[in-house]
Amino acid sequence: MDTPQIDDFLIWAAGVVVAITAISVGLAALYRLLTASLSKRLDGISSQLHRNGGSSLRDAIDRIEEKQAEIQVDVRDVRAKVDDHIAWHLTDKDR
Repeated sequence: MDTPQIDDFLIWAAGVVVAITAISVGLAALYRLLTASLSKRLDGISSQLHRNGGSSLRDAIDRIEEKQAEIQVDVRDVRAKVDDHIAWHLTDKDR
Protein backbone atom coordinates (compact mmCIF):
# COMPACT_ATOMS: atom_id res chain seq x y z
CA MET A 1 0.00 0.00 0.00
CA ASP A 2 1.31 3.39 -0.83
CA THR A 3 0.89 6.49 1.31
CA PRO A 4 -2.30 7.89 -0.34
CA GLN A 5 -4.06 4.55 0.11
CA ILE A 6 -3.02 4.36 3.77
CA ASP A 7 -4.16 7.93 4.31
CA ASP A 8 -7.54 7.18 2.70
CA PHE A 9 -7.92 4.04 4.79
CA LEU A 10 -7.07 5.89 8.01
CA ILE A 11 -9.57 8.64 7.16
CA TRP A 12 -12.22 6.01 6.41
CA ALA A 13 -11.45 4.10 9.64
CA ALA A 14 -11.57 7.32 11.66
CA GLY A 15 -14.95 8.12 10.10
CA VAL A 16 -16.25 4.67 11.03
CA VAL A 17 -15.00 5.08 14.62
CA VAL A 18 -16.60 8.54 14.88
CA ALA A 19 -19.88 7.24 13.46
CA ILE A 20 -19.95 4.27 15.83
CA THR A 21 -19.11 6.54 18.76
CA ALA A 22 -21.83 9.04 17.82
CA ILE A 23 -24.41 6.29 17.43
CA SER A 24 -23.38 4.74 20.76
CA VAL A 25 -23.60 8.08 22.57
CA GLY A 26 -27.00 8.76 21.02
CA LEU A 27 -28.32 5.34 21.98
CA ALA A 28 -26.96 5.70 25.53
CA ALA A 29 -28.65 9.10 25.90
CA LEU A 30 -31.92 7.69 24.56
CA TYR A 31 -31.66 4.73 26.93
CA ARG A 32 -31.10 7.05 29.90
CA LEU A 33 -34.04 9.20 28.86
CA LEU A 34 -36.38 6.23 28.51
CA THR A 35 -35.26 4.51 31.70
CA ALA A 36 -35.49 7.76 33.68
CA SER A 37 -39.06 8.28 32.49
CA LEU A 38 -39.96 4.66 33.17
CA SER A 39 -38.30 4.78 36.58
CA LYS A 40 -40.24 7.93 37.47
CA ARG A 41 -43.54 6.28 36.45
CA LEU A 42 -42.71 3.11 38.39
CA ASP A 43 -41.87 5.19 41.48
CA GLY A 44 -45.28 6.84 41.20
CA ILE A 45 -47.01 3.48 40.96
CA SER A 46 -44.95 2.07 43.79
CA SER A 47 -45.88 4.97 46.05
CA GLN A 48 -49.55 4.04 45.62
CA LEU A 49 -48.88 0.54 46.92
CA HIS A 50 -47.70 1.72 50.34
CA ARG A 51 -49.62 3.35 53.15
CA ASN A 52 -49.11 7.09 53.46
CA GLY A 53 -51.79 8.16 55.89
CA GLY A 54 -54.87 8.12 53.73
CA SER A 55 -54.40 9.15 50.12
CA SER A 56 -52.70 6.10 48.58
CA LEU A 57 -54.45 3.30 46.76
CA ARG A 58 -53.27 0.92 49.54
CA ASP A 59 -55.03 3.11 52.15
CA ALA A 60 -58.23 3.11 50.09
CA ILE A 61 -58.14 -0.68 49.76
CA ASP A 62 -57.60 -1.04 53.50
CA ARG A 63 -60.62 1.21 54.18
CA ILE A 64 -62.74 -0.82 51.77
CA GLU A 65 -61.70 -4.07 53.47
CA GLU A 66 -62.56 -2.67 56.91
CA LYS A 67 -65.99 -1.47 55.75
CA GLN A 68 -66.62 -4.78 53.97
CA ALA A 69 -65.86 -6.67 57.19
CA GLU A 70 -68.28 -4.41 59.10
CA ILE A 71 -70.97 -4.93 56.46
CA GLN A 72 -70.42 -8.68 56.59
CA VAL A 73 -71.07 -8.67 60.36
CA ASP A 74 -74.15 -6.48 59.89
CA VAL A 75 -75.51 -8.82 57.19
CA ARG A 76 -75.03 -11.82 59.49
CA ASP A 77 -76.90 -10.01 62.27
CA VAL A 78 -79.75 -8.99 59.97
CA ARG A 79 -79.93 -12.49 58.49
CA ALA A 80 -80.14 -14.00 61.98
CA LYS A 81 -82.89 -11.55 62.97
CA VAL A 82 -84.87 -12.26 59.81
CA ASP A 83 -84.49 -16.01 60.36
CA ASP A 84 -85.66 -15.61 63.97
CA HIS A 85 -88.60 -13.48 62.84
CA ILE A 86 -89.63 -16.04 60.21
CA ALA A 87 -89.28 -18.82 62.74
CA TRP A 88 -91.42 -16.82 65.20
CA HIS A 89 -94.15 -16.41 62.56
CA LEU A 90 -94.03 -20.08 61.72
CA THR A 91 -94.27 -21.19 65.34
CA ASP A 92 -96.98 -18.58 66.08
CA LYS A 93 -98.97 -19.82 63.07
CA ASP A 94 -98.85 -23.40 64.35
CA ARG A 95 -100.56 -22.41 67.61
